[in-house]
Amino acid sequence: MGVTIFGYAEVLRSAAWDFVGEMAPNPAHIYDADLDDYPPEQPEFMPQPLFESYHKELAAILTGLDNPIRSSVPYTPVASPRGLPPDLSTEVARWLRRHKADPSFTHTWFTRRELDGFGWEDRIMRRRAMVDRRAASLFADCPCGFPLANWPADVPVSYAGFIRGGVEVEWLESYAEIVPEFYREVLPRLAVLGPPDDVRLVLCASW
Repeated sequence: MGVTIFGYAEVLRSAAWDFVGEMAPNPAHIYDADLDDYPPEQPEFMPQPLFESYHKELAAILTGLDNPIRSSVPYTPVASPRGLPPDLSTEVARWLRRHKADPSFTHTWFTRRELDGFGWEDRIMRRRAMVDRRAASLFADCPCGFPLANWPADVPVSYAGFIRGGVEVEWLESYAEIVPEFYREVLPRLAVLGPPDDVRLVLCASW
């Protein structure tokens, strides 16, 4: 089962949360001849997310759901799912509250201070997955880090929950190594928006 994650940045200004980003045309805002109007649940414009991801491990870390995923134990989430904050910015509220009652959507949020203090580099996960048996020996004694540098040149680099004919292996990785794009790209983008308590990430994940 796949997952799609959208993250929206907001900044606290004058006691109200403002959306940080651009508004774009909503491709689902299409005239419905049966209604003789546009669907009321599809706004004309949509907020552009700070990031979009299909990374299942990231979803587990940010929501605590569909957990564990390619690991020996469940991931520790940043926080238990909180739903949508009551003081959302107008743009994000109009876009996300449409899904509030849909069980296939999960919403939560974090301040920048919570994300910065999570300990991405210090939290270590014992990963568990299957690899091509020709690369299995690289995982002897559960190495620290994925052994990419020594991967056989004639074997595609891949791992999964199940590979036909594969071998189950384990290795250690920090949370920062598991979700490098989020750690190296998304968190720094939040860091420049303002003080830690005045910046937050509002998250929508769908399965």
